[in-house]
Formats: sequence, structure tokens, C-alpha cells
Amino acid sequence: MNERYYYIDRLKFFLICLFICHQSLIAYGGVGIWYYTSSDRFLGVALITVNTIKTINLSFLASLFFLISAMFAYESYKRYGFKDFVKRRVKRLGIPLVLYVLIFHPTIEYLVASTHGATDKGWFPFVLEQLTTDFSFGPFWFVAALLVFELGFAVFKKCGPNIDGLMSELWQQIAALRTTLFVLGVGLLAFVIRLLSPARATLPGIQWGCYPLYVGMFISGLIAQRNDWIHKLKIGFSLPWLLFAFLCLPTMLFSVHFIKDWSIFTGGLNSQSLFFALWEPMLCVGMNFFLMTFFFRYFNQPSPRAILLTNLSFLVFFFCPAVIVPLTMFFEPLAMPLFFKWLLTAVLSTVLSYLIAWLLYKIPFVRKIF
Repeated sequence: MNERYYYIDRLKFFLICLFICHQSLIAYGGVGIWYYTSSDRFLGVALITVNTIKTINLSFLASLFFLISAMFAYESYKRYGFKDFVKRRVKRLGIPLVLYVLIFHPTIEYLVASTHGATDKGWFPFVLEQLTTDFSFGPFWFVAALLVFELGFAVFKKCGPNIDGLMSELWQQIAALRTTLFVLGVGLLAFVIRLLSPARATLPGIQWGCYPLYVGMFISGLIAQRNDWIHKLKIGFSLPWLLFAFLCLPTMLFSVHFIKDWSIFTGGLNSQSLFFALWEPMLCVGMNFFLMTFFFRYFNQPSPRAILLTNLSFLVFFFCPAVIVPLTMFFEPLAMPLFFKWLLTAVLSTVLSYLIAWLLYKIPFVRKIF
């Protein structure tokens, strides 16, 4: 990546804000796992709307982060080589991962439990028990998966056959079919994995059936960066996939209305699971490439402020759970419409997380790690 793509700075800021809004929805009753869920929750039509929004976000949000990360990983490996690339990724991802999983994540769990009288243990015994009997990556499952993906890429580049030329040639030969093949291949693989694996089996914290899409998008980012494919796309490329996916959405909502069970879409030998497995990569392709091409076309101008925001993004990702949780607790007893509780939680969490990140980023040690 010889030149800086300024649009990615703005796109990452947009995605981080979307992530905070997404997690705040779970705090108010949306489907998903979170540290604390308010007793004041979305119900009925509001809950279906919230879960629909979350399902749309889940189809592309993490995948787009993997795609962007792969683009930078490809250029970073080319610049630093195997040894320095591995060192830099372990430092950049591994140290924050260890800090979050061993200290930050169980500490948030402890604060929630102690605040609501769910434990009478001290901090250290509680954290030790969490790590030994209820180990979890929390939202940092993404960082754990990304570290594995990037180290796997580095090992393959170092020890595997050189297939760059073959992949480039194949990429051009199947130009008209590659997106269709991607959607079908990823969708069918996800369907089979969800069929074979237990519904709640996770690795590390996300259902196994989600990984074909994540791995597929990471590999797509590597190949696309190798061939400079993404920046040659037009916005119109993504629109048919996006339109078709949204046209299919009422079918899923109609099924949920009668079946009353979202889980039927995430596993089992049934038409709903197959439908969802194919719908998810379809929407993912449409949303990811629409956002990439839209931001590239309209927001690719230099901006020191945007560069600062993207430099703070990892710190924000690290600290935002510790902001969302207390704000959810603070607004819980207040008499106000639930929508405004969620909106205030999401907006204030975003602002405060960036403020905390900005202050911490001034510390040289923190800046070296994050």
C-alpha cells in the first residue's frame, strides 16, 4: 500500500461507531451475549426490529474488519518480511489480547456481579474462577481470530508454495463468476458446519458456522489487495447483491413471525437454516463492497482528524465495554422512553470511549502497544 487510503480512516471510524451501537442494542434486550442486560428491554415489534438490525450488522460488520485487516496484512508482510511481521502482529494484537482476556474482561464481569450482589468474593478469587471455569474472550474474540488468521497467512507465505501468480491468473479467469462462487461456497460450507456442530459450539466465542464467511473475507482481502481489485470496483457492482438480500429479508421476518424462534436460522436440517446461510454472505458482499466503494469515491481526502480517529480505534474497541456497561446501569432506573435510553447510551459511549482513548494515547507506552 504505497499511498495512504484516507477513506479507510473514515470507514473504520464509522464501523467502530456502528459496533458500539450494536453492543448497546444487546444491552437493551437484543439477541446476543453481553456483560449486562438492562431490565428495561425492547419487546414485541421493537425487539424484532432490533434483532433484524443486529442480524444485518452481524452479516457484514466483523467480515469487513477482516477484509480491511487482510489488505493491510498483505502490504505489511511485503514490507517487513516474515520475522518482523510476526513480531509486530504479536505485539500489536497479542499484548492487548492478553490484557483484555486475563484482566479487563473478568474485571468488568466482577464489577457487574458485585454491583448486583451476585458474588461476595474479592476481585482476585473472582477473576481466578472466571479464568479457570468460565473462560471467555468477550468481544475480543475478533482479535484472537484475527491474530490466528494473520499468523496463518505469514506461515503460509513463508513455508507454503508460491501461488500468487496462479491466484492472480485464476482471479482474472473467473471474474464474472467469482462473487457468485464466493456466496455459494461460503453459504453451503456454513450450512454444513452448522448442521454438524452443536448450536452453541463456539471458537473462540463465535459459532463455528460464522467462520467460513470470516475466513473467506480475510482471504478475499489478501487476493483483492494483491490484484488491486477493490479500488477498481464501481458502486454499482454491489447494488444487485445488496438489493436482492434486502428483498429476501421479509421472507425471514415472515418465518420468524410464525415460528417465534430465531435459532432455527442458525442450524439444523431445514430450509430456514439453508436460506440464512446463503442470505448472510449475499448481504455481506453487498454491504462490504458498497461501503468500500462509497467511502473510496466520496471520502478519500486527507484529514488529520480522521487519521487521529483511526489511530484511536483499537483503544476505543478495548475500552468501550467498560463505558457501555455503567451507562446502561445508570439509565436503567430513569423514567424515559427505551429508545432514548439506548440512543443516549450509544452516543455517550462513543464520545466517552474516544475521549478516554485520546487521553491514553498521549502515554508513549500505550501508543506503542495500541
